[in-house]
Amino acid sequence: MAVSSESGFEERADQLTDEELQNGTIVVDHFDEVQRSLLSRGLVLIVGPRGCGKTHMMRYAELDCRTKQTAPFAPYVSFNRYLRLEPLLGARSDAIQLFHGWVLGRILVAAQETLDHIDNSQANLLCEKVNIAASDLTTYLDHVERGIPPTETDEQTAEALTISGVSDALRAAAAVTKRKRIVILLDDAALTLTPEFLVEFFDIVRVLKASDISPKASVYPGTTEYGPRFHADHEGRSVPVWLSVNDNNYMQIMRDIARNRYPEANSIGEPEHQALMYAAFGVPRAYLTMLRQWKTSPKTTEQAKLNRIIQEHRDARVAEYRSLALKLPKLATVINVGEELLISMIEALRDANYDDPRSRQLLIAIPLSNFVPMTRRMVNLLVEAGLIREEPEISHGPDRKYIRLGPHVGALLAARAFSLGRGGGARRITEAMARPLAKHPVRRALNKLVPPETLMGLRLDLPPCQACGTERLSDEQRFCHSCGKKLLSDSVYSRCMKLPFADVPGLTSRMRQKIVEQGFNSIGDLMGVQDPGTELRKIWQVGELRSRDALAKIDLYIDEFLS
Repeated sequence: MAVSSESGFEERADQLTDEELQNGTIVVDHFDEVQRSLLSRGLVLIVGPRGCGKTHMMRYAELDCRTKQTAPFAPYVSFNRYLRLEPLLGARSDAIQLFHGWVLGRILVAAQETLDHIDNSQANLLCEKVNIAASDLTTYLDHVERGIPPTETDEQTAEALTISGVSDALRAAAAVTKRKRIVILLDDAALTLTPEFLVEFFDIVRVLKASDISPKASVYPGTTEYGPRFHADHEGRSVPVWLSVNDNNYMQIMRDIARNRYPEANSIGEPEHQALMYAAFGVPRAYLTMLRQWKTSPKTTEQAKLNRIIQEHRDARVAEYRSLALKLPKLATVINVGEELLISMIEALRDANYDDPRSRQLLIAIPLSNFVPMTRRMVNLLVEAGLIREEPEISHGPDRKYIRLGPHVGALLAARAFSLGRGGGARRITEAMARPLAKHPVRRALNKLVPPETLMGLRLDLPPCQACGTERLSDEQRFCHSCGKKLLSDSVYSRCMKLPFADVPGLTSRMRQKIVEQGFNSIGDLMGVQDPGTELRKIWQVGELRSRDALAKIDLYIDEFLS
């Protein structure tokens, strides 16, 4: 999410300064429990969709530990660039080893940064402990992230990065800072678009865990698969970050977030403010974004403004969900049917709310027996995108178990799924959301929400053989069963690198034109050179500041696409 040019306000926690993070964090029961879990002993998985506060909580924990002598040594490390390594899977036999080294290298770099904040007299301590030159580690990480073929030194660096060596280096840093134990805050650990990396990542987490080393990892609800050797319930515990709109303290928590992060929200009328809180569906980033939209929107009636902001928010969430099909074309059919399921659920809830306007109905209960792996994956993708929330199962007997799903409240409001009377203004929305919850969820069979023939057609959209055009039999197939040619992998990162500069927001038309005139027709053409900044500075009237600004915008677009 871009920074507002009007106020400098930033919604994304990974873009906040330390001061903004320190001053903009609320301490209430819900988030205080997350903080205690992050700093506790043992392995913890904090669970929630994008924007719900996982990064904020982790960064705040690292910041809070710096100045407290009794706190653990707690480096924060983000793995949000993991998809930049995805092309290695189809190009190199040692891709997993290079990824293994990248993960451990990122942990070392983050730990050194934390150490420098506490005691800046110990430069390069962690690299020295694993017998790697700091410059070699930096070069290795840069090469694998930018798709530059690893050099012999890079391969030696990857081999030198071992779990035992990194563990000893972390203990050395803790000893220097006089900390008794270590917490490793592993953000963006849900590497769901590369299952091969995901299995390896949680193997590393499992082996890193020790009596004095406590890994904490942020994951997505429903979609993070941990592999055969990592059992989430056995290895540690899961702590939800996603705040429920049915929480008794929901309104106060959201109000406190606005007070700390966006004080201008005080000028918004109370009914409109509450309507935006509900439309955010428990996601602070969405809430802050809508608050800023309210302040920067053209002047119009408050009802029209509210309706437009809620609809635009709904559309943005659906567009983000649809973008998964661009990143993973093999899931296109699953994603399309998932959207159909979401629409049907909203319609079913709208009918129920209109039938009984005295209560509010937010949940659909679907028999557990209706789900098979492909339909389960369809629901998981909707959960990951934050478009539905899965509540604990309910049971009415051994053969009558139900999965309860709640569609995004903003989508329900945009579809007028509550009986609001004429006009449907903010006050009526808050009155509808204040109604008591319906005693029982709406029960529907899955084939009543989505036509049976559509469910039967759920499949992976696998690309055909590039040589003879024969359709693939499975996602794991490596050679064509018809002509025998090796099947090429379909890389998310490679698709991103083929995009033109016209897709990058923020670049001026002149800059786009000049980049193309330099011979760079796609993002990958520029990012694949040894020094993109130097290449941009060859353009007339483009100096260090302009080249740095252009590269920052391109990098931000790549990160957004691959997130």
